[in-house]
Amino acid sequence: MRSSTVFSQSPIYSLPLELLSYIFVLGAHSPPDTLKYNSKRQELPPFNADSVKTPLIYSAVCRHWRTVALGTAALWTNICITAWSMEMSGFEQEKRANLTHITSSLSLSRNYPLNILLDARDIDWDFAEPEISASSDFSDYIPPFTQDDIRTVFTLLLPHLFRWRSINIFTDTWAPMHTALCMLNGPLMTNGAPLLESLTLMRCNDYISHSPLFQPTSMKSPTLFSSPTGSLGPDHRCLLPQLVNLTLRGVHVDWSSLAHSPPSLTSLELSSHTPDVRPTQSEFRELLSSCPKLKSLTVNGSGFISDDEELSLKTGVHNIDRNAKPIALPLLEKLKIGYRSAPEAFDILELVHAPNILQLSLDDATHPGEIDEVEADDMLLYVAGLRPMINPESSFSNPKRSSPFPTIQKLALKGLRAQTDTFRKLLVSTPTLQSLELYMMPRLMNVIHAMSPITTIAVTTPARTRTTYQRLLSSRSASPASSRSYSCPCPQLQELCLWTVSLSREDIHFIAKDLLLGRSEAGAGSLERLDIHLFEGTESASEDLEGTGVHIFEVPLDMNGSSDVAIADSSPQTYLDEEFQFGGIFNDPIFDAQYSASVFSH
Repeated sequence: MRSSTVFSQSPIYSLPLELLSYIFVLGAHSPPDTLKYNSKRQELPPFNADSVKTPLIYSAVCRHWRTVALGTAALWTNICITAWSMEMSGFEQEKRANLTHITSSLSLSRNYPLNILLDARDIDWDFAEPEISASSDFSDYIPPFTQDDIRTVFTLLLPHLFRWRSINIFTDTWAPMHTALCMLNGPLMTNGAPLLESLTLMRCNDYISHSPLFQPTSMKSPTLFSSPTGSLGPDHRCLLPQLVNLTLRGVHVDWSSLAHSPPSLTSLELSSHTPDVRPTQSEFRELLSSCPKLKSLTVNGSGFISDDEELSLKTGVHNIDRNAKPIALPLLEKLKIGYRSAPEAFDILELVHAPNILQLSLDDATHPGEIDEVEADDMLLYVAGLRPMINPESSFSNPKRSSPFPTIQKLALKGLRAQTDTFRKLLVSTPTLQSLELYMMPRLMNVIHAMSPITTIAVTTPARTRTTYQRLLSSRSASPASSRSYSCPCPQLQELCLWTVSLSREDIHFIAKDLLLGRSEAGAGSLERLDIHLFEGTESASEDLEGTGVHIFEVPLDMNGSSDVAIADSSPQTYLDEEFQFGGIFNDPIFDAQYSASVFSH
């Protein structure tokens, strides 16, 4: 009784209902670290999964708060369904879906727009799929989220399709995703989703996409965006009028139908697609052409194939029409390409005309067990504005005079292999570069030496004036010259972030001291941030670098001797296992061994 009296006298108890309701909404819907991640908002879930419990907490404080919470429809618009929504029942300990929170949220949210997160992934998954016999012969794994569970959940959600604002579906295997897409396609193509702003579909198993053929083959046919009649009606462009973000990772759709989507997309990701389910060149061009407002484009382990699909898939011939005019994307600011072969990278780079790119990410997305290494020199020379001589009879062989991306401010390179001179030409071509991230580069010091300033020494002889170039650090011992001037690649660089497992104490000292000193003497701006992330087992030199402004972090390796850390951000969030972060994939050598003899034998 006393506590009730004290609470009733609290200032917050006297707040107007509208203000208290607004405070509740802010507490339940504000994403974590909003300011910090604002530039990457499209990469985050529409809400924090933990926040779905917040309305229940408010409702349990007191009768007054419960009344306000239950009457605030905007408080109940986040619906989160996970594998842990399953609960045991009966003597046989069968799992069934607990749908109470779904039905309650659908009722309490009234007609407010909904954010839906359906996460059917399981931390105990052993990479077996019943529909792929070779992967399940020796597995007794039973998933906690079945196809029947998907049907049950979508039966409740689909009547509210008209007020979906975002829908995110994550699965380990294909069957649950296929079931969800089949159920969604009919209502979507018939009635549309007028409020849908974000659609994210992820089959979080990147390894299966390295197979030349889609698995399981019985569920290969695209279902989403497929018209039941085989033709699109005149109102097709009005089905998704508000869609701005589309992410298809390991999920393919009817590409020809998607290409007729409304021109409102600002973010598009196509990732982890086997060659036989990728769009053709014409379909891909039509898709990009329909998105003039695009600001972010990710093509990772995906892309397009020749219009002659039979030729491309049966013979592997990469017969792409290189005379086609590039697609103009004047608003594109962020481009990420994860390639599995050199032609894949060139296909995307040549197809897109985006002179206002601010962030460029290039990833070597080849399979970890791939024997043939992909050299990135030609691709980097293209980015630097120097076209390689691929085919003397092709227009591709004509030299370029400027970089296709002259305004790059942030460059991220992951796993690329190239020579020092190639990296230097790339960095010289990026005078506006402010941030450079290097993740698991097999030849890291090649990039570091490429960042070293160069000295131009003019030596006058009776016959002529000869100019030579050499690194500043080695030129200090050179013989005196009549004149000497210094230039530095990426002179505006402010942030340098390294992730590596092979960096000696001497290399660390070179980077933290000699490199920084050399760049400073050459007139380059001083680095505001230099982070070196060393994985376990690497000798640390942090005790010798106090006061240098260099931050060295030790990143733990897992029991398999590997570590999956996202390159996109250097905050503590990246220390989590990427496979269970938003949009992550698994990294399991057992899976590699299991599929190496079956899937890749095709």
